[in-house]
Parts: sequence; C-alpha cells; structure tokens
Amino acid sequence: MTTENLIYHSLKRGITLSDYEILTTGMIIGLITEYNNIELNDDEEKKMRIASQDDFDNF
Repeated sequence: MTTENLIYHSLKRGITLSDYEILTTGMIIGLITEYNNIELNDDEEKKMRIASQDDFDNF
C-alpha cells in the first residue's frame, strides 16, 4: 500500500488529516480494517442466499 492509498482510504472512512498527528500508521490501518469488517460484512450478508437446485443445474 502506498502512502497515497493509505490517505485516500482513511479519508474515505472518516479519518481526517489532523488525526495523522496523533495516530500511528498501524493505528490507522487498524481503524480501516475494523471499518471494513463492520461495514462490508453487512453488505455481503444481504447479498448471500442459499443456492437452489436450479442454481446447481444452471451451473
């Protein structure tokens, strides 16, 4: 991950540039990871469904 990517993803998740003065790089990556685990898992669960026999037949 480049510095630009880190800044982009942290800003996208609500971490401000002033937060960089008090947080370490590891803390910022941890916050991004936690945000992803909480927010992105909810969306995946809504999209998942149990496959039916028709799904297997089409496969």
